[in-house]
Amino acid sequence: MKRRLITQMRHEWRSNLWLILELAIVGVVLWTSFTLFIYLIHTRMQHYGYDMTDMYCANVKYVPKGSDAFQQYPDSTHSYVTDLAMIKDKIRSNPYVEMVGLGQNSMPYNFNFYGNNVSFTQDDSTYMYYGNQRFVSPEIIRMLRLEGFNGETTEQLANLIEKGEILLSNFDNQGQRPGPSEFVGRDIFLNCDSSKVYHVGGSAYGIQRSDYEGLFAGVIYTPLPDGWGSELAIRVKPGMGRQFMESITTADTEHGNVYLSNLRSVEQMRISAHSDITNVVRGYSVCAGFLTLIVFLGFLGSFWFRIQQRTSEIAIRVANGATRTDILRRLLGEGMVLLCVGTALSLAIELVLIHYNIVNWGMDMTNYIPQLAVLTSVLILTLMVVAGIWLPARKAMRINPATALKDQ
Repeated sequence: MKRRLITQMRHEWRSNLWLILELAIVGVVLWTSFTLFIYLIHTRMQHYGYDMTDMYCANVKYVPKGSDAFQQYPDSTHSYVTDLAMIKDKIRSNPYVEMVGLGQNSMPYNFNFYGNNVSFTQDDSTYMYYGNQRFVSPEIIRMLRLEGFNGETTEQLANLIEKGEILLSNFDNQGQRPGPSEFVGRDIFLNCDSSKVYHVGGSAYGIQRSDYEGLFAGVIYTPLPDGWGSELAIRVKPGMGRQFMESITTADTEHGNVYLSNLRSVEQMRISAHSDITNVVRGYSVCAGFLTLIVFLGFLGSFWFRIQQRTSEIAIRVANGATRTDILRRLLGEGMVLLCVGTALSLAIELVLIHYNIVNWGMDMTNYIPQLAVLTSVLILTLMVVAGIWLPARKAMRINPATALKDQ
């Protein structure tokens, strides 16, 4: 009965091996789950660099010239552009509206991706920056209250767009050099088209397609051609969204051959964009919670059985002067040794998964999220093991030694 803990565990290696494997597998599953959850929390809590409150958006529709509903223009001074300008003026005159602007792929919670690149040549080498091209008017920059990544104010960014210059977002260009900030101040080609030269005027925060996705690629803010656009953005006065929606009529959203459709708040766009992934995350959370409970009950059952098998051993130790604290310390020590070996094995598996970019959402160990997920999963496993040992051990230590040894 005075055998050392490691010696005793070595004699019980078969049952210990299965527990170690169980701990390793559960550790990997918990790490995967916590990596996802921490990533989502991190993404939702980051600084966006733009403000979407009190904003509304509508799609701009144009009646085709071959349609029966098309209204012929009386002369060359009238066109789609003048019709759209009239709609803008009507909405701008609404007493609840603060600002109106045109854009194309300019709003968040829009899953369109206009992939494009900007490039410049230096020392016989061509450097590229890839991103989602967003066509914006100066009003869009002002309405979003877009912040410059290098300290530029919203008004400075709007003025750069007004001058016809391009803005690049703060995306890290996948670790390649030069980074987006090194494009600022350079003349570049857009989509490798050398027929027209653009100037990169500044760097701004990037507009994300969703709160869960994060900024997975750069953003290229390009000046919108004058008078055109596929979406009309509206910023209403603070707290006046309901009054604005109630005051809008069909006459305000139609003129000539142009009309607005699907007018809704950016908050509604956010809810719609997140509906599918929110359901997935909610279901994943329920499954992860249920799995954690099942795993805990499994550990509890395993350790309960092991401790019940050792009732006579515990009784002999108590009869030889061991205190309840001594017994509990030995049982917990055995559990911690098993946990350490199982954790080491799970860490090895997790490093392989990270190395081959499997179930780690493109992150590596230089990112704090997988590391924090490791610490969290180890903490949860430790609590499970301690609770799984403490509950049955507490009951076993209450047994009278004489009762436990009567059949020995």
